[in-house]
Amino acid sequence: MLGGLLIYRKLLRDGMIQRVERFLSDLEHQSKSKILLQTEYYNIISRLLEYGFKNNVKSSLWKNYIFDLILEDENVFTLACERSRSIDIGIEMLAKRDLSILIKYININWDSLAIKLGIEPMKTVSIGKKDNLTVDEVYNMLLNYYHQNGSGILGKYKAFRWEDKLVGIEYPDEVRLSDIVGYEHQKKTLTDNTEKFLEGKKANNVLLFGDRGTGKSSSVKALLNEYAHRGLRLIELNKNQLVDYYKITSFVRNRNKYFIIFMDDLSFEEYETEYKYLKALIDGSVEKKPDNLLIYATSNRRHLVKETWSDREKTEEVHISDSVQEKISLADRFGIVLTYTSPSQEEYLKIVEALAEKHNLPVPKTELREKALQWQAWHNGRSGRTAKQFIDYLMGKL
Repeated sequence: MLGGLLIYRKLLRDGMIQRVERFLSDLEHQSKSKILLQTEYYNIISRLLEYGFKNNVKSSLWKNYIFDLILEDENVFTLACERSRSIDIGIEMLAKRDLSILIKYININWDSLAIKLGIEPMKTVSIGKKDNLTVDEVYNMLLNYYHQNGSGILGKYKAFRWEDKLVGIEYPDEVRLSDIVGYEHQKKTLTDNTEKFLEGKKANNVLLFGDRGTGKSSSVKALLNEYAHRGLRLIELNKNQLVDYYKITSFVRNRNKYFIIFMDDLSFEEYETEYKYLKALIDGSVEKKPDNLLIYATSNRRHLVKETWSDREKTEEVHISDSVQEKISLADRFGIVLTYTSPSQEEYLKIVEALAEKHNLPVPKTELREKALQWQAWHNGRSGRTAKQFIDYLMGKL
């Protein structure tokens, strides 16, 4: 049935589609015994039930399965929708042609096939008459979906990691900026820069450095939850993957979304040379960085590259200062550098109190502060992370 697809032809690679196509062909031509056809029917229904359980879909399993494939597909139509709601008439006609084929496919009556094979129908698989959609309805729905959410993997996920290709993160951290107590100047600077970026204005790469547990990483991850609805996407990258930077830029260029490459806990040992790639990639490369891409990095080191006294004492190199400057200049490539320092005792206690209030902990203020000070003395010192760990400890006891 699907052999005539043009725009959505990649759907033919799906294992379930291939299995259903073979089953329908065998059923039509009676090329297999009734028992074998019944077995294959059960195999298909079993796969659909697994899909429904995994995705919390309880009815119209076949329709929802096909629609998921359609939404996740990336092709000339979906990419055109992502960029604009005004679609070339030729692409529109081909897309509607494919959708008419797919709608007939979605409307396969699995109950009738079951009865034909002597099997009891399963109501969760087929769709009801009220669920039938026209080609124009599906087309307009997809046009709006692709434009708002993105095409292909961009439409399904908001956060990604790099594993030789973009891999979607199913459950990104749900932290919000309001969860990070204090550091108001840092958060405002970060959001102001990000909002300029999302408005298509000039914005800077950002380095967040400072003490551990102070909310540097959480501040960046929170941006996704604040601005994903405005087209922000987050790509997690580590320093060993910098060699693939150009693959990433090739992917994001000309996409109708805004991407932040997030490099967490970034630092380089003196023997590591990847920092030279990062310097060139930020602003010293021949290839222009896409306007819809920024780099946000966190680090415990202000200058990112470890420098030792032996670096200054080398006698083999004539221009020692040039070598030192090359290392410390990496941080200068970031237009904005935000400092996150460990909180004072009073600031630490305010963080504890704010978290206790958020979680409605029934602990008197005096007792809460006393226990919080004991916790930070016995554990990891004063930081927002320590405060959260203390609150988690209290919640576990109640």
